[in-house]
Amino acid sequence: MNINIRGYTGFGSTGTPLIVIDGIQGGDINDINMNDVENISVLKDAASAAIYGSNAPYGVILITTKRGRTGQKPTVTYSNNFGWAQPINLPEMMNSLDFATFWNEAAANSGSALPFTEEVIQRIKDYQAGVIDYETIASPWEGSDGWESWAGANANNNWFDIFMKDFAFKQQHNVGVSGGTDNTNYYVGLGYLYQGGMWNYGQDSYQRYNARANISTELTKWMSFSFRGSFTRGMKDAPNLSGSEATFMNQIGRTWPTVALYNPDGTYNATSKVVAYIEGGRNGETRDNGVLTGEFVIRPLAGWDITANYSYDGTYVNGTQHLKTVYYTNPSGKRAILGGTSPSSFTRSTQKNQHHTVNIFTSYEKELSGHYFKLLAGYTQELYDNLSLSAGNNYLYSDQIPSLSLSYGTQRNISEGASQLAIRGGFGRFNYNYKEKYLFEFTGRYDGTSRFMDNVRYKLYPGVSAGWVTSKESFWKPLEPAVNLFKLRVEYASLGDQGFTGNYPFYPSLNTVSPTSSNFLFSGGRESYVSNPGIINTLLTWVTTETLNFGVDMSFLANQLNVSFDWYKRSMDDYVGPAQALPAILGASAPQTNSAAMETKGWELTVGWQHRPGKFGYGANLVLSDYRGTVTRYPNPSGLINTWYEGQRMGDFWGYETAGYFRTAEDVASAPSQNRIYSRWTPGDIRYADLNGDNQIDWGNGTLDDPGDQKIIGNGTPRYSFGVTLNADCKGFDLNVLFQGVGKRDAVLGNDNFCSLFWGMTGDQWHSNGFVTNLDRWSESNPDGYFPKYYFTSGEMVKNIQPQTKYMQNAAYMRIKNLQLGYTVPSSILRKIYCQKLRLFFNVENLATFTQMVKVINPELSNQGGTWGRIDGKIYPLQRTWAGGFNITF
Repeated sequence: MNINIRGYTGFGSTGTPLIVIDGIQGGDINDINMNDVENISVLKDAASAAIYGSNAPYGVILITTKRGRTGQKPTVTYSNNFGWAQPINLPEMMNSLDFATFWNEAAANSGSALPFTEEVIQRIKDYQAGVIDYETIASPWEGSDGWESWAGANANNNWFDIFMKDFAFKQQHNVGVSGGTDNTNYYVGLGYLYQGGMWNYGQDSYQRYNARANISTELTKWMSFSFRGSFTRGMKDAPNLSGSEATFMNQIGRTWPTVALYNPDGTYNATSKVVAYIEGGRNGETRDNGVLTGEFVIRPLAGWDITANYSYDGTYVNGTQHLKTVYYTNPSGKRAILGGTSPSSFTRSTQKNQHHTVNIFTSYEKELSGHYFKLLAGYTQELYDNLSLSAGNNYLYSDQIPSLSLSYGTQRNISEGASQLAIRGGFGRFNYNYKEKYLFEFTGRYDGTSRFMDNVRYKLYPGVSAGWVTSKESFWKPLEPAVNLFKLRVEYASLGDQGFTGNYPFYPSLNTVSPTSSNFLFSGGRESYVSNPGIINTLLTWVTTETLNFGVDMSFLANQLNVSFDWYKRSMDDYVGPAQALPAILGASAPQTNSAAMETKGWELTVGWQHRPGKFGYGANLVLSDYRGTVTRYPNPSGLINTWYEGQRMGDFWGYETAGYFRTAEDVASAPSQNRIYSRWTPGDIRYADLNGDNQIDWGNGTLDDPGDQKIIGNGTPRYSFGVTLNADCKGFDLNVLFQGVGKRDAVLGNDNFCSLFWGMTGDQWHSNGFVTNLDRWSESNPDGYFPKYYFTSGEMVKNIQPQTKYMQNAAYMRIKNLQLGYTVPSSILRKIYCQKLRLFFNVENLATFTQMVKVINPELSNQGGTWGRIDGKIYPLQRTWAGGFNITF
């Protein structure tokens, strides 16, 4: 789960907020059982987050878990959720005849031999017409013992339909017990989650077990003790995909529809890889997380508290990867090893990540004649201790007992990682208000980190906020019936960010090379060696973020209508960028320096309405926000546009303006030359606009002064993000609907194999795809097709899919994120079965998405980078989930 508060937090990045669970920093929100949660709040402005120091430069999410109440009778709650998830947004493959035509057309355009012969095309037609019932034939070549595949087979398979389930089952169960005596209260929660995966072959699943206990007791009138503990175990099990889930999605897409699922003898075809996912070994991971907190609170005087706590947060991960040798059957009946599954191998990895936290703080509050004061001061210290080990080997004695001790390969692989990070800080806060009318808060945090050298290790970060509740003034009385609340706010704070670098940026590290990787020969053969370290910058230090926030809160019509608005500016100084260029004769890369700066400006609007005319109640809540980021300093004296430059808008795309297609050879001859992009242009190729009028299409010097014919064609920043919640209830029935989306966003897809699910053909036939969307392409019979002329050769294909205005996607969207209908059984009925509350519910997640973006790409994940799975839909498929269950309290 990736959460961002208030936009850009770096150059093109959106950092995550600090998670604080029951006052302890650094928790993992993915490990939280939401049935144990009492309250969640978000600290957006830096002034309120300043008390958390360098851990919270980009906001804080505060999570408070449930507790019992003193004197409460034992209460037991049980809830469940049963659901069925279905994959959505999957691409639709061409049928095999359209695909063969498409592939042959691209080959002909490239001057290559046609992959599909007339004989195979006829077989494809016969198979689709039902004249034949086999998907492939034995290879006709003399001496060959194999089944025809790729351009020799005649199947008609949509591999996404084959590999993906129609529905996957999921379930969740939770039990909570709470209560208390005169001096002690307690809460215990247990949870179980099972999510079946979408793979149809090999199966994949995720299970999670949760346990939480919160206990608090009054030892004396002036001292209390609390213990909070939680444990989470998450277990993943999936077929060995020889890579990530995204790679698996890529492999499905690049499998031609002509490839057979079954051979004529009923066995799985080797090229389909189905047998590899069924029999090819497993990837497993068990992740245990335990958090233990002990806390004493001493109250020497009325209004004076002294708190001391210690927390241990430990995460232990054990993973296994087993590649099992798989066999398939040839036409002769002989068994052969499936490519990519030999030799067998086994890898075991472990991680131990420990986080120790000590907090000691005291607070004193007092009210005198309407004047309220509160003073807080404290000390905190954290230690992160990380250790990882991984060992693997190939050639297992038996695939039935995967184990390192039962392997005999000579190329053993072993790696280790160990690191520590220490943080120490002091903090303070002073609050003052007069009759809840004039509000002031001053905060300060003095932080130090082991990431930096002694002379730049510590830094002080202040914050101040003020509020004026104007509606409490006497002159507001005439307006009070209509405007019940009017509050003005202003906040300023400075915070530090240390998470932009590794744990040891000031240590020169030696690079070690093993004998098997060495290129140096000695009398005894190849030997290991150690190379020179890179240059380090001992003055590398904190990134400073300064945030200014203005806000107003208003309530109208007996507090039924509530409005809140905030405008903010977050400036980041001393951000890490490249150093000044050094002579090449130096023989080493220049170190990073605090040489860059940026700022983000934005606003947030929240509007809420609640009304209950009689037994019927309804309401609506709107959250709308916008932000933009600008580079204010960056060491780019040449003004290169392929990196950051001063004045740049974050998210800008440079590209060409599309002038249409070349229609005829005469068009090509009379148009400005595009030979710098590629040497050959023919009808059906993209024609780019000559923006600088030099009669040549190119990128100039690639600088702001001379970008050639490139210009800024769009921006990938998600503008006008919104969420709308509608709710209503009547006589026990309740309805909640959540809409979520982005009002404005552009997406420009890359021109390589990462984006093959959009382009289809990217120039490499073995990494290209053919989908129904790609049928609308240029051809002599379809000169106005959406996609350009297709080629097999990468250079010719890439020339047509340069970043350009024609193919820029509108990534704005609105999604019905959740719809839930519930019914609460009347208490008069429940009393007869000694039950306090019973609610039945049914809900749907991701019910519908409205967008102009190409279907196969999730608009929420567009423009998130050029690595497998983060672009062009190559992710674990988005799912629509239908679920129902009940909550009961005894």
